[in-house]
Amino acid sequence: MAPYRAKVEALDIKTIATWTPNTTHVVASKRNTAIGLQALVNGRYIVTSSYLDAIAKAAALPPAGPSGEQPMSLLEIDFDANWPKPEDFLPPPLTEVVSKPAEAYNPDHRRKNLFDGWTFVFCEDVQYQNLLGPITDAQGKPEKFALEPKVTLPEELADFIRKRGSGSDVALVKFRAKNEPDWDKAFTAKIQEL
Repeated sequence: MAPYRAKVEALDIKTIATWTPNTTHVVASKRNTAIGLQALVNGRYIVTSSYLDAIAKAAALPPAGPSGEQPMSLLEIDFDANWPKPEDFLPPPLTEVVSKPAEAYNPDHRRKNLFDGWTFVFCEDVQYQNLLGPITDAQGKPEKFALEPKVTLPEELADFIRKRGSGSDVALVKFRAKNEPDWDKAFTAKIQEL
């Protein structure tokens, strides 16, 4: 965070590495991240670090004039006209499954209840921790299932999912069993049959 702080903290813009309810922008190098999803759910912008460069540039004071007078920054001259537009700093698309136009990443408060009525079942703790914030912020319910490769039966996970499905839609979040690709493929195929 030090490079970001150096650019904007003198302007009373705080930079932190985690999400808070006061977060206004998420600085990211790509669009498709868990914190990016949290930004979208909460009606915030996703921007590249060049957005911070643009803010610092607009706030920079030009050199003093010949008689020593200090000219105003662009933000002091006309704040609204010279404040950088976040939508101009959206990270570029990378390997996204579905490519969306840039406008799809603008804040939209209708996303706040995007997952209302949905339960998301996780078999990996890392995925659960990464997506907990965006899912709960969008009114979804995350659930963990203790999956043990070569021990857990597909019927056990299917039963767990069925029990969560009463009155809501259920999504099983894709998982990978570490070091067990053959078991993983067979298990996933059986779940799809059930």
